[in-house]
Amino acid sequence: MFSGKTPEKGSKQHTINEKIINNTGVLKKARDQSEGFNTANKTYSNTGAGKGSSQRPTNHQAYSDNFDRIFGKKDK
Repeated sequence: MFSGKTPEKGSKQHTINEKIINNTGVLKKARDQSEGFNTANKTYSNTGAGKGSSQRPTNHQAYSDNFDRIFGKKDK
C-alpha cells in the first residue's frame, strides 16, 4: 500500500502521473478499481486499438446481389 503523499488533483505532478497511468494498462486498471469504477468487463492494453479497429456491420447479401452492377462483369 502507498504510504507517501499524493499530489493534489489539478497540480502539475498530478497531470504528469495521470498521463503515465493512462498509458499503462496495469496502472490504469488499479487506479480505476481504487476509485470504484467497474472494470470487470474491460480490458486494458497498449495496442492502440480504437476507432476503426472493428469491421462495420454490412449487408453481405445485398452486396453479393449487386456485385456485377457495382463492378461490372469481368471477362476472363
